[in-house]
Amino acid sequence: MNTASAAAAGLGLFFVGMRLVGSHLQQLASGRIRSLLARTFDRPLVPPLAGFLSGALTQSTSASTFIATGLVSAGSLGLAAALAMLAAANVGTSVLVLLAAVDLRTLVLYLLAATGCAFFAGLDQAERSRHAVLAVLGLGLLLFGLSLLKDSVADLRSNPWIREFVEFSGSNSAVGFLAGFIIAVAVQSSSIVTVLALPLVNEGLLTFDHTIMMIYGASVGSGFATLLLASGMEGTSRQLALCQALLRVLAAAVLVPLFLIEQSTGVPLVLAGLRHVADSPMTQSGVAYLLFQLVVATMAAVLDKPLLSLTARLSPPSTAQLLMKPAYLFDEAVEDPATALSLAQLEHARLVGFLPDFLDDLRPVEERAPNALPLAQRSAASASVAKDIEDFLGSMVRANPEMTEIQQVFEARSRVLALQTLQSALQDFTNQLAQVPEAQRPPFAAHMVEGLHAILMVAADVARNATEDDLALLHELTAERSALMDRVRQELLGGGSSIGGRESVLSATLLFERILWMLRRLSPVTSNLD
Repeated sequence: MNTASAAAAGLGLFFVGMRLVGSHLQQLASGRIRSLLARTFDRPLVPPLAGFLSGALTQSTSASTFIATGLVSAGSLGLAAALAMLAAANVGTSVLVLLAAVDLRTLVLYLLAATGCAFFAGLDQAERSRHAVLAVLGLGLLLFGLSLLKDSVADLRSNPWIREFVEFSGSNSAVGFLAGFIIAVAVQSSSIVTVLALPLVNEGLLTFDHTIMMIYGASVGSGFATLLLASGMEGTSRQLALCQALLRVLAAAVLVPLFLIEQSTGVPLVLAGLRHVADSPMTQSGVAYLLFQLVVATMAAVLDKPLLSLTARLSPPSTAQLLMKPAYLFDEAVEDPATALSLAQLEHARLVGFLPDFLDDLRPVEERAPNALPLAQRSAASASVAKDIEDFLGSMVRANPEMTEIQQVFEARSRVLALQTLQSALQDFTNQLAQVPEAQRPPFAAHMVEGLHAILMVAADVARNATEDDLALLHELTAERSALMDRVRQELLGGGSSIGGRESVLSATLLFERILWMLRRLSPVTSNLD
């Protein structure tokens, strides 16, 4: 096997291994990380630990960013905790680089042997073990490909392409930085660029100084690649990608000047420290990569508040994201039950005020709420805030085990449960009627929608300010209508619309009655009028 073919095979195996490791470990890790954070995100050490594991297992800060983005969007993780998670994920990506800097040929052979035995035993077919087996195979191929590259690089000095690339990358520090940046944007990983540079620096094709600048450029390029992948996002989701990019730029702004000062003056700074830590240029380069990630993590810890404030201005939350956040609840209020209950009632009233908007998809465009959101977003936002109220009340009870307002807490929780059920019923009602083309809906469907909208508007007024007149009006509007609805259903069963449309409208009439019944009991004060 000649040198060029060995190098090509090594490079191919390396990329295949990276793909297997990234995809299958992400399948193994992301769900567990989401589950872990959803249960324990309020513990200070959990997000950084999960971030480190995510970075080490997936070898992708982009993947870690999107895991954190999903948790933030779901309300399971705050932005500050997500930033801590991403800072640790950067450090986690150093694991592969440090492994690649060590001679692991014996381990590679054992990994491939173990994977072959696993395939022979059929473990690659079992759902529980398949991702683990393929991830181990990927790690073995990755390290085996890297070994082939290391063995063949020394003989590639005479190759004109390799020589020209090396001469170009090593011509000066700025070119090395730019080369690392461009390659990292292309492959979307600074760790891959660093790992591929290790054999070159080991054989002297790249000088140690120029390798350091390639690592710095690749680290900045990786942040830029994450920002490009998040270009279609908005609000808090994009803020995390902006944080990644800005942190890497800031880290480079610290380390690159130190490099230039040391190179031009000879004052022992970073390069001297790296040479003191390790003898091998490969190990020194691996430690340099780790150092960059540690600087990123340190800056994330020190500058988290101003950084989040800046990214919030650059990418403000969308309307849907704002609606998913409580307007009145804050953690410190749980220590005072009276205040906490008042805030929970205000948040509850705010959610009731959103109920009429659930019908916007069925109403004329000119009569819809300004900047109306699609039903799915509106429903998800309201459900998220309702869950926050429930969690807030639970935290209040845990913080005040001897509180005397336990009856009020029970009533508040009952109202939240009733509201959640009502939100679900309204979503189903709208979805059922929306399935029927407007031209095929019976005339009474529009009256049913507008009547329900008017009732929900009154319910919103009652929730904000329960006057006796509003309570009496709501009681009257939600009165028993079984006889009327039975006649409507009999008319539908007699024909007049398609079978599919008829079934949807029939379901909507049943939901209409159920919604009226729930509105009568949304407030305990209202139910006293029965």
